[in-house]
Amino acid sequence: MRSDVQGLLDAHYPAVAADLLIPLLDLIQTSRRACVGDLDKFLVLLVVAVRTAQHPQFVAMDNAQLEACAFEALPNLGINARSIAESVEIPKETVRRKVAELIEAGWLMRRGNDLHLTGYACQALKPVRDQVLSQATRNFDTAAALVDDAPPAQAGGASS
Repeated sequence: MRSDVQGLLDAHYPAVAADLLIPLLDLIQTSRRACVGDLDKFLVLLVVAVRTAQHPQFVAMDNAQLEACAFEALPNLGINARSIAESVEIPKETVRRKVAELIEAGWLMRRGNDLHLTGYACQALKPVRDQVLSQATRNFDTAAALVDDAPPAQAGGASS
């Protein structure tokens, strides 16, 4: 089914491009505002957030716990400036500088060699989380409309 949806999106891209790109633009604009115009800072935060989202303790949290942002730092699987630089292909010195700024601003904290999102960052990034959910919903709606309009064989179903 997933490859069928991918195929439908690919085949109809010109018709759905705006529906897919507008939520992405909204997400990038919201992220840029949250980081006061610095998208490199957002990339740093995003890599730390991905490592956080992969941690079993984070996965086990309910949304109310996350929304409360009542913690010093979120758990993560471990990430440092060098790993961030490698994963997003930003010069290590740039990442080091951005990390230092984010620590000074209270968005990140170090525990040993690892960087963690703070409760303050959790609060400040709420508009970005909301936009991610909005983007996912809008993209789902776009893909679902294509599946609903496709002939059964194209939508992954079999005709009887």
